[in-house]
Amino acid sequence: MVSEKQLTANGENSKLGGVKTDAGKEISKLNAITHGLLTKVAVVRGEDPEQLNRLRDNLIAEQGPEGEVETLLVERIATSMWRLKRAINQESAYLQSLWSEGKSYPYFGAGLGEWEWLYRYETMIERQMYKALNELERLQRTRGGEKIPAPISIDVNLTQST
Repeated sequence: MVSEKQLTANGENSKLGGVKTDAGKEISKLNAITHGLLTKVAVVRGEDPEQLNRLRDNLIAEQGPEGEVETLLVERIATSMWRLKRAINQESAYLQSLWSEGKSYPYFGAGLGEWEWLYRYETMIERQMYKALNELERLQRTRGGEKIPAPISIDVNLTQST
């Protein structure tokens, strides 16, 4: 529970408007990073930006994008792959910590709720990656002269009516 004194101080501080300098903004933009799976910056502390550059360069050479849109999609794929690797590292570190505590089967039992955030983010990142891959393939096949049907969107209602 926040005291009345703290609440008043918070209100006064909020009127100041936050960080003003560019250097302060660079520092504060990383304040909320805990696992780094949803961060706006692709490379976080402890990661090698050159590895991401190599991944991006390899994908560009492999996929051969033409134009800004295709290049953007390849960059999106590279960033998604980078974040998926981060998710795998997070899972590995978490498992190691549980095993060091003597929990031999951490996937089962009471600890399942702790895995939900990782799987939710991993699924979201995979969805982004496959969406970009599919769109890139569709654009490249269209550019190659194939007639590709538009993507189909289906609304699914899972509610049961009686």
